Amino acid sequence: MKLVVVGGSLATGKSTISTLIAEKTGFARVSLDEIKEALFDLVGYRDRAWSKEIGRVAFPAFRDCIELHLQRGDSVIADATFLWVSDADWLHEFSEKYEAEIVQVWLTADPRVARERMIVRSQTTRHPGHNDALESVMDEFDARFFNKTFIPLPLRARTIVVDTTNLDAVSHDEIVAFVTT
Repeated sequence: MKLVVVGGSLATGKSTISTLIAEKTGFARVSLDEIKEALFDLVGYRDRAWSKEIGRVAFPAFRDCIELHLQRGDSVIADATFLWVSDADWLHEFSEKYEAEIVQVWLTADPRVARERMIVRSQTTRHPGHNDALESVMDEFDARFFNKTFIPLPLRARTIVVDTTNLDAVSHDEIVAFVTT
């Protein structure tokens, strides 16, 4: 059984890659953003502060869904930014408790490219509840995300780092092979 962690900064392709892995492997997939979006649809959305609060509420559900799959003996893909070292603690706890091998797929991209992707998707396909199409949000994201590069979580796990700056150059087969070996 595997616990596949797909992480990285904003707009690096986590949803795309985690969905591809799920389709190719049959592993369950749990996405923090999709849980947030379901909550937006249920309780509505307002402003950026509300979006952050929904994220705070969604996170325990995200962890609980991952644990539920592991309890059942399912391999599971966890799709989120995973930018906080404290995430390693609960991931290791789950790995040990359920005897699941952690495999980390860490996505990175040139911050300028990721920023441009963020702008495009916020104006097209992104759920409006995220409130990330606002210019003030871009200032926040520039300061928090697009002026730095993030490193993988310090996990006791096999890790592959994938540069998604040029999406056409990403080898999906290589990623799936890494996860499944």
